[in-house]
Amino acid sequence: MMKIFRCTYRLIPLMIHLLLAVILTLLLGRPNQAGMPDQRFRRVLQWWYRIFCRLFGVRIHVRGQPSAGPVLSVSNHISWLDVPVLGAYAPVGFLSKSEVRRWPLIGWLSGRNGTVFIRRGATGAASQVSDQMAGHLRDGHSVHVFPEGMTTPGTEVRRFHPRLFQAAQSAGCPVQPVSIRYLPPADHAAPFVDNQNFLTHALSLLTMPRVDVVLSFLPPIPVEGRDRRSVSRATEEVVREAFQNSLPPPTSKP
Repeated sequence: MMKIFRCTYRLIPLMIHLLLAVILTLLLGRPNQAGMPDQRFRRVLQWWYRIFCRLFGVRIHVRGQPSAGPVLSVSNHISWLDVPVLGAYAPVGFLSKSEVRRWPLIGWLSGRNGTVFIRRGATGAASQVSDQMAGHLRDGHSVHVFPEGMTTPGTEVRRFHPRLFQAAQSAGCPVQPVSIRYLPPADHAAPFVDNQNFLTHALSLLTMPRVDVVLSFLPPIPVEGRDRRSVSRATEEVVREAFQNSLPPPTSKP
């Protein structure tokens, strides 16, 4: 009974908050010719993501800080919840699978907030997306990618695929490693794997008393004089180390 009450109590303000996202996007979310939002809308997005996380019962414990300049931001990937958690503190656009574009409301909002979509498995898709991301980086916009290629159970950091690191080299921008780790008891509920239904997964998270997550922003890694494979390996190692050292949680930011 308590779980049903908690879910209902949170669901109503969340629906209002989603409606607010539509209104704000219609009023302010006019992307430039490259498809990226302006700085004012970026700040609005960060505020919206923070409120979303609070309404969802998510407490974000932050270590370090996102880079002030344009970077290719890179992290492990556990859940769809990674996006609002990251978006609450990092002014970045995201790389997402093309299927997300077809999700009701979420797909439209993602397209308006600077998300770059990739058709997985399509010939030349990675090269095309890498060029697009490099263009965003040159224009001063940070982009976030999940180089594991899929969500994981959140028990370890898997191999980073190096192909998308080419965007940082083409633009001459550093790579900022970021570690995401969900803490007990949410570490078993947060992972979005095995073709789970999005709505069912979201509702199950809403029944939890809270979801604690450690978000670690690590020092940027320069790309000059290194190939994408070595940059990928170095980033993976740093993220894995931070992930393993994410317990116990640091002091939570408001």
